[in-house]
Amino acid sequence: MTITDLTPRIEARNGVAVTLYSKPKGCVQCDATKRKFKKEGVEYTDVDVTQDATALEFIKSLGYSQAPVVYVSKADGDHHWSGYDVNEIDEHILGKVPGAALEAAS
Repeated sequence: MTITDLTPRIEARNGVAVTLYSKPKGCVQCDATKRKFKKEGVEYTDVDVTQDATALEFIKSLGYSQAPVVYVSKADGDHHWSGYDVNEIDEHILGKVPGAALEAAS
């Protein structure tokens, strides 16, 4: 994968382009993230960091040393994190307001 202008991908995916930097085997958090994406209907690009040295160097340059790394590109900027994080997925990909479900239940 090369680093390119993601604007067309962002526009095609309702304002969000998601890239998942993952490992194919032995990564429980990678598998959990993929399951969450599938459940929520998230379109994403999966990059195997064990096969793509450029991608591995990219996530290392962001300061990460473990998979998965989720990189979200939007027209107003990018956001990224490492690990399976439901709150990050909800907020930065699905557009859910943090704590909204708790407030609605009260």
